[in-house]
Amino acid sequence: MANKRILIVEDDFDNTTLVRLLLEREGFDVFTADNGEKGLAVTKSEQPDLIVLDLDMPVMDGWRMIEEIKDDKGTRDIPIVVVTAHLLHDERFKAFDAGCEGYVSKPFQVRELVAEVKRCL
Repeated sequence: MANKRILIVEDDFDNTTLVRLLLEREGFDVFTADNGEKGLAVTKSEQPDLIVLDLDMPVMDGWRMIEEIKDDKGTRDIPIVVVTAHLLHDERFKAFDAGCEGYVSKPFQVRELVAEVKRCL
């Protein structure tokens, strides 16, 4: 898994810092964006191996970013793991139907997030 590149798209600084530290400790190269619009631009320019994505963000939300990524031939195969506080059961199904490969609810267990990222790579 070392040298895999992961983009975290999350507007909460503390959440970003926590996820970044967890993934870097596992040997991943990590970069970040604080909203969907920036996340989409970074996705297109950097072609990460996986995206960890929050759904509720300013400028462009995670749902819109998923749609844009999955509609683009150059980015549609990048796995997306949604990490969100959305706890509705149908939200998980909606994320998978939109093309996401993983889903983790906040607050999450450290092992759960890392395992989901590794499973989706």
